[in-house]
Amino acid sequence: MSASSDQSGAPPVRIVHGAGEVRRTLLARSPDLVAIDESAVRAASRVFGEMLTPVGFVERVIREVRDEGDAAVRRIARALGDHVGPTFEIGPAELADASRRVEPELRADIELAAERIRAYHEREMPTGFDLSELGIGQKWVPVDRAGLHVPGQAAPLISSLLMSAVPARAAGVGEIVVTTPIKSEGIAPAMAAAAAVAGVDRVFGLGGAQAVAALALGTPSVPRCDVIVAPGNAWVMLATRALYGVVGVDLLPGPTETLVIADAAADAAEVAADLIAQAEHGGPASPIALTTDPGFAAEVAREVTAQLETLPRAEVAWDSFEQRGGVGVVDDLPQAIELSNEYAPEHLCLLVDDPDALLPLVRHAGGVFLGSASPEVLGDYVAGPSHIMPTGATARFASPVGVRSFLKTVSVVRLSADRAAELAPAAARLARAEGLEGHARAAERRVSS
Repeated sequence: MSASSDQSGAPPVRIVHGAGEVRRTLLARSPDLVAIDESAVRAASRVFGEMLTPVGFVERVIREVRDEGDAAVRRIARALGDHVGPTFEIGPAELADASRRVEPELRADIELAAERIRAYHEREMPTGFDLSELGIGQKWVPVDRAGLHVPGQAAPLISSLLMSAVPARAAGVGEIVVTTPIKSEGIAPAMAAAAAVAGVDRVFGLGGAQAVAALALGTPSVPRCDVIVAPGNAWVMLATRALYGVVGVDLLPGPTETLVIADAAADAAEVAADLIAQAEHGGPASPIALTTDPGFAAEVAREVTAQLETLPRAEVAWDSFEQRGGVGVVDDLPQAIELSNEYAPEHLCLLVDDPDALLPLVRHAGGVFLGSASPEVLGDYVAGPSHIMPTGATARFASPVGVRSFLKTVSVVRLSADRAAELAPAAARLARAEGLEGHARAAERRVSS
């Protein structure tokens, strides 16, 4: 079975038939979590005057920020063409002034989104336990300081700020620090308003790998953070990955992915719209649909073509469809779910007659969106759960950003003297089996004490 050819009059969105071909084409993943255009690699390499791989460039950025602090951050940012103010931090007065310039309707929208995000994540809070009969327990503790990188070079992604800062505040983080690139006219008013509504403590006008390095390592201006949440471009992801272990990293968010499973009862125009909503993020995005009906697949492809004719970012969206998008025709809905579990998409949208019947079969997905009334775009902004979700098949083992991204557990041992004396002989024998006599003697002191 093969993909449809791009003949005259045929829809340019590819359609493939059969589970095997769907796996081989639409659901095939690159071994790399990131892909960076060669022109971007060359531009980045000019910062240091030598050709570097993307990983090499990021390693150099981290090394220089570690060695030189603010001076390196400023030099690298300027070499990349980023605007850098006299000071990195955007002061409270500037933030308040920018926030006041937000239109009332947009401010109300920001507050609505924050309210729903807060309600969801407060309900998500875990609780500790105390097994007094065994003398053991556990407590949950928020980190002291969280660093959040918010994309803002092309447009201020206020939703990403809300989706990371509101869960951090719900978790009880002591201090929330945000870095986001700004333009010469200063921080975008909507970003400033979102920071205020979300309860952000400090904002820095920085972006890219150098901002992530500053958050992880600390500089004289940027405080060192315990945990980083950093959705963004490939450079940001590479920096976050390189700094794991120096700082806590919950996710490595990469290019967005949407997998729509639709039956003939679905609206082809809605399926196409949902795919396009993710495709307009650009080439690395993956807008994919699976259906059991070949006629419906052709209809979706035609709808994508028609809707893109009036889309402002049509060229960007077409690039996504050409590189990683398309429609697959499979035998039945259980097979579609099986393929989805193998793919482990960031977003799984079930536009079928009975989505609840399929939900128990879903094992691997960042988020599941059930039915026509629950499109992924509402999840992007106002539904409630954080839209920062695992990508690149990491949904097989990772979860979306939430309060647990900013919490850690502390084990508690509170044994009575009698219980310690009872357990000590076993501990001593285990210690000697490992050749650790000092451990054994320390345990045996609890028998005689």
